[in-house]
Amino acid sequence: MKIHTLEYDASSVSNKIKLGTYYKNINQKHILSYGEDGAQNIRQNIIATFTESLHQLENKNKNNNLLLVGKVQSGKTSNLELFTALAFDNGFNVVVIYGGYDGTLLKQTTDRFQNTFEISNTTNYSDNSPVIFSSDDSDKLLTLDNEIFEDLIEANKPIFIISMKRPAALNKVNKLLERIDKTNIKPLIIDDEGDQASLNTKKNKETEASATYAAIVTMKAHLNDPLYLSVTATPQALVFLDDFSQLRPDSIRLIEPGCGYCGIEEYHLYDSDKIELISESDQQDLINHKFPASLKTAINHYIIASAILYKRSIKSSEMIFHQSRNVTDHNNSYRILSSYIQKLKNEVDLDDLESQYTTKIEFFNTFQKLFTPKIKKLYSFDELWEIIKFKIVCRLNLVLKNSTGKVTQATEGLRKYKIYIGGDLLQRGVTFPHLVTTYFCRWPKDSGNMDTNLQRARWFGYREKWIDICKVFTTESIAREFTNLSEIENDLWEQFYSIQSGEMLIDEILIRADNTKQKPTRKNVVSYNCLSFRNKWINQRIGIFDKNKLLEINTFVESFLSSCEMTQTKVGRTDGRSSAKYALISPRKIIEFLKQVQIVFDLEPFERKAIIDLIDTKNNIPIIIMENLDGAERRRSFYPNHQIHALQQGPDNKDLTKALYLGDKHVIVDKDQVNIQIHKVVPIVKNTNGSITNLIACTQYMFSIYLPKDKKFFVKV
Repeated sequence: MKIHTLEYDASSVSNKIKLGTYYKNINQKHILSYGEDGAQNIRQNIIATFTESLHQLENKNKNNNLLLVGKVQSGKTSNLELFTALAFDNGFNVVVIYGGYDGTLLKQTTDRFQNTFEISNTTNYSDNSPVIFSSDDSDKLLTLDNEIFEDLIEANKPIFIISMKRPAALNKVNKLLERIDKTNIKPLIIDDEGDQASLNTKKNKETEASATYAAIVTMKAHLNDPLYLSVTATPQALVFLDDFSQLRPDSIRLIEPGCGYCGIEEYHLYDSDKIELISESDQQDLINHKFPASLKTAINHYIIASAILYKRSIKSSEMIFHQSRNVTDHNNSYRILSSYIQKLKNEVDLDDLESQYTTKIEFFNTFQKLFTPKIKKLYSFDELWEIIKFKIVCRLNLVLKNSTGKVTQATEGLRKYKIYIGGDLLQRGVTFPHLVTTYFCRWPKDSGNMDTNLQRARWFGYREKWIDICKVFTTESIAREFTNLSEIENDLWEQFYSIQSGEMLIDEILIRADNTKQKPTRKNVVSYNCLSFRNKWINQRIGIFDKNKLLEINTFVESFLSSCEMTQTKVGRTDGRSSAKYALISPRKIIEFLKQVQIVFDLEPFERKAIIDLIDTKNNIPIIIMENLDGAERRRSFYPNHQIHALQQGPDNKDLTKALYLGDKHVIVDKDQVNIQIHKVVPIVKNTNGSITNLIACTQYMFSIYLPKDKKFFVKV
C-alpha cells in the first residue's frame, strides 16, 4: 500500500510535548540513515502516536495500554527509537523494553538502542546520556542498588532496562523494581512483538496466569500501571483479548511503512512476477530428502541476483530455505546443499572449460527464464558470469540456523553471501538486509494461524532498490494463502484507521474468514467465533493532493460520468426528496473504469481483484453520484497525512425513526449487486488559529464501494 504523507505541523502539537535534544539527535540519525522522506514518515507516525499516548494516560476511562501496529519488517524499531527519544524529552526517565525471547534477539535489541543513543560502557554522571541494563547482564542487574538508581535519576540520566521475554529474565527485573525507590521515576514499557509469549495461555484466564504473563502483570504493578506499548505487525490475538486481560489495548495507532517498503501486495499471486511455483514432484523430492530441480534453480537465481546486486554496488546478499521446523530436515537439506555448492565451486574454479561451459549454460537458462527483459537489457550475462565466478560462488556460505548449527553461525556476520537453512529461527524478529531469493514450503496441515504465517514472510521489507530481481519459490497453495492474507490484512488496516479516527471500537473488529482455512491466532491465548455478515461498505481513505494526478483522474471521471444517463433516486430518504443520481453501467465498462482509476487502488486496500470477482457479468452495475441537497460538492476534513476524516455522511438524526436522511450507507440502488458511490469532495483543513481553509484546487472524486456477497468473519467472543 502506498501512503503519501504531509509533514506533521509541530505548531499544532499539544503544548505538553517538547521536541528536545533526544528527539533532535535521533531524528538527525534517521535523516542520515533513511533520508529526509524516511525520517519525515517516522516523525509523522511518532508525534501523533506520542500525543495519543499522553491523552490516553490522562483519560481515566481508559487503561494505559496502547497497541502499535506496523507491517512485517517495516521499521517498527526505528519508530520506537524516536518514540523513546520523545519520551525522554518529556519527563519519562525509565524505559523497560522486552527484547525478544532468546539471547540473539535480546542482544540485537540491546545493541540497537545502545548504538542509536550512543551509550558507552562507562557511566559519566556529568552528561545526560542514557544508561542501559540488560537482563543478560545478570550480575550488574542483580546488584544494582537503590543509591545508584537514585543517583542516575538525580543526574537526569534516562535508564533503559532491556529484558528477554522469559519468566526468569523478567523476574530479575521485577526484583530490581521491588527494591528501588520509585518515587521520582516516570516509566514506560515497550513490549516488542507484543502478541508473542506475553499473553496468558492458561485455560481459566480470569483466575489463572501463565508465567510470562504473570511476570509482566507484576512489573506493571511495580511501576504503578505505566504506559504500556504493545508493538506488532500481527495484532490478531491482541484485538481479541478478554476485557479482564491486563494487556488488553484501549487504543490503536498505526505505524505507516516508509517509502520503498515492499510488503504482501508485492507478492500477490494474481498479479506478481515475484512468485515461482514449486511443482508437486519437487515437493515430494523434498519430503524424500532429494535435491529438487526448483531448489537448484532457486540457488542459481540467488547467485545471478547477487551478481546483479554487485553491479549495483551492493556486495552482500542472502537467500532463505525455509522448509520445516524439524531439525533433522534442516540437517538433511544442509548436507544436500553443501554437496551442490561445493560441486559448483569446483566447476567454476577449475580450468576445465567443458565443465564450466555446462554450468554456464544452466545459469544462462535461469537468467533467460527468471529475469525480466529490462534486466536482460541492462546486464550482459557474460559480464555477470565473470562476477559469478570470481566474486560470488567462491564466497557462498551455508548457515544452518538451528540449535545444531552453531559452527556454521560462528562467522556468519563476516560472510557476504549466505544461504540460510532453518525453521523457527528464520521467522519473527530476524532481519535479512539484502534478501533476494526465498525458497519457502513450510505450511501447517490445518492451514495454521494468520499471525504466525505472516511473520514467516521474511521477504517483506525495504527492498525497492532490488525488488525487480527478487523471487519467492513456493507452492501454489501457499501462494494462494498469502494472497488471502493480503486481502485480510488490508481489510484489518482499514478498520484500524476507523478506530484511530474514532469511527469504531476495538471490540467491533472483524477479521475476514472467507476464502481461507487459516485461523486468526492461537486458541490458547484468546477466544473468537466465526460469523457470517452481509452488506459491507469499503470507503476510500486517502485523498489525492498531487495536482497533476488529480487533474488526470478528475478529467477521466468527469468524462466517464458525462457519458452516463443519470436517474434520480429517493432511496435513503424518508421525505420523498431525491438522495442521489445513478446510472446502470455494463460490467465490462465498470471493470474498465476500475482499472482506469488505478491511483485509488494504489492508495487504498480496495482489493480490486476481489471487487472485480464480485461483479456479476450478467447484470448492470449502479454508479451513484452522491451530492448535497443543493447539488454542490461535499466538504470533508482531512488529517495531515491526507487521510479523510469520514467519507460517507451519517443520518441527520441519531434517532432513525425521526431521520429525514438515513445516511449514505443506505443509498444502495441494487442490494444484490456491487454499488459504486462517487463523492465529489472539497478538502477542508483546520488551521492552527481555528479557521478553515477550503482547498478548492484539490476538489476530487472519491469512492465508496458496496459489496453484497456473503462474507465470513472472525469476531471477539
